[in-house]
Formats: sequence, C-alpha cells, structure tokens
Amino acid sequence: MTILKKKKKGSPQITPDERYRELDSHAQNESEIQEDVPISRKIANFLKLAYNEIRENISIYLLIIVYLCVCVMNKLLAKRTLKKIGNYSFVTSETHNCICMVVFFALYFMFGRRVMSAKERHRNFGVQFLLISLLDACSVIIAFI
Repeated sequence: MTILKKKKKGSPQITPDERYRELDSHAQNESEIQEDVPISRKIANFLKLAYNEIRENISIYLLIIVYLCVCVMNKLLAKRTLKKIGNYSFVTSETHNCICMVVFFALYFMFGRRVMSAKERHRNFGVQFLLISLLDACSVIIAFI
C-alpha cells in the first residue's frame, strides 16, 4: 500500500483569467498594438475604456458627488452657525467626516454593489477604500478654504 500517490504527468488545465480575457478583447488584432495606429483610433479606444469604467462603477461616482456635497455644506453651515458659539474646531470637522464616511460606506455596500464573488469583492475593496480616503482628504482641504 502506497502512502503517497504519484501525480499524473500531463498538462494541467489552465483557464485564463476573465480580466485578461476582457483586456485581450479590447485589441481586435495585433496591428492595433503597434505604434502606427492613427490617433483617432487611440482616442476612440480610450473613450471606450473610460465609458466601460464609468458604466460599471456609476454608483461609487454618485456617492462621491453626494459625499463632497455633504462635506461642502457641512463646512459652510458649521462655519456660519458655530462661529457665534466659538467651539468649531478641526476635531469636530473630522468627526463629522468620519461619520459621513461610515454612512456612505454602509450605503454603498448595501445598495450599490451588484452580486459578485468573494474574490472580486476582495480585489476591489482596496481601490474603493482609497477613493473614500481621498474624499476625506479633499474635505479637509475644503475646511481650510
């Protein structure tokens, strides 16, 4: 009786990643990869890629716009109303921004996500967190204006 089984020698079935397949589909033939492609074709390909990106991530872009509007309104209202009280500070501003970040994250993950596998969700999470963090940084810049 053998304890270890020998591996079968044969070519393993390797399926290409779906993302690479999608990227390969954007270049219809090899002549498009060369340098002699007309500038209009390059612009058309860039616009097609930008359109696909916006169409797939429209919910996060809408949340970004709403988040910036809330931050700007917070700065305007807080500076006008709390100026009389005198206790408006950077800490209260950042506390409000953190609350907004949590609320918009919750809204995005509850309503803005389409059904994806766990691997795809894990891969996209870092980019989404970076975008939200950049929004928070933008709101800090708005606070100094």
